Amino acid sequence: MKFFMSKLFLCFCLIVVSICPLDAQSQTFGYLDAKAKRTPLREAQTKENLVQYLTKDLTTDTQKARIIAAWMAYQIQRNGFLRKQRIEASNNNRQAPEPLPNDIFKTRIGSPEQFADLYQELCTLAGLETVVIPGYAGYNIRISRYEEPKYVAFSVMLHYLVGTNYPLQRYLASWNAVRIDGEWKLVDTYWMIDGDIYEAQDIRTERQMRTFLKRREQRIPSVTALVRGKNIDDDFFFAKPRTFIKTHYPNDSQWQLLPVPQSWSNFISN
Repeated sequence: MKFFMSKLFLCFCLIVVSICPLDAQSQTFGYLDAKAKRTPLREAQTKENLVQYLTKDLTTDTQKARIIAAWMAYQIQRNGFLRKQRIEASNNNRQAPEPLPNDIFKTRIGSPEQFADLYQELCTLAGLETVVIPGYAGYNIRISRYEEPKYVAFSVMLHYLVGTNYPLQRYLASWNAVRIDGEWKLVDTYWMIDGDIYEAQDIRTERQMRTFLKRREQRIPSVTALVRGKNIDDDFFFAKPRTFIKTHYPNDSQWQLLPVPQSWSNFISN
């Protein structure tokens, strides 16, 4: 009887697997994330080679969008020096210096804006329609009524010109939307990095940072070093618009992807 029941259970499992062999994996993305995390540096010498390696044998746009996002979250580091510069400028109500020239793909370190640009490039190579969405991102964004930008729907450059958004510079960001089966999905690969992990935050001067970036272009750290301490925060991949708007405010309200866009005043008062 036990033998019969064991055989019956085995047959049931085989039937379930044959019906939906990848459904569970597609929901958790575990096998995609593992491949992205372990991707050898030799497979990422060029963007074209990287995308070909990551998306080989993948059949859906969702899988392609995820594995590229996971690779970025694991194998690109956040620029702690630039973050420190923006925070200091915000605290002193002055304009932050322009970011230093940096090829994020060569150095494997970047700003939120560079993360978004690279994700768009890689997704395009994979045949995915992707856009970059500039705006502000942060928890509990607060500014006084005297500092509130009057032109928040316009570009960040206009904010600089009118000189009203210096306290907001620490929150400057960009993220992406990727089109999947005719529907736009929100992705922030910078925020997908789970934890307060920033590289180069101990660097004090731009001269030191230039030297750091030059060395990184000559030799990228090992994969082990790039992924150390990292996990993925799924809240920022295919994020729910009603949740995403709590931390991310796009300059163009259409990219809130909400039936009724939230106002700037409501966003900063949450």
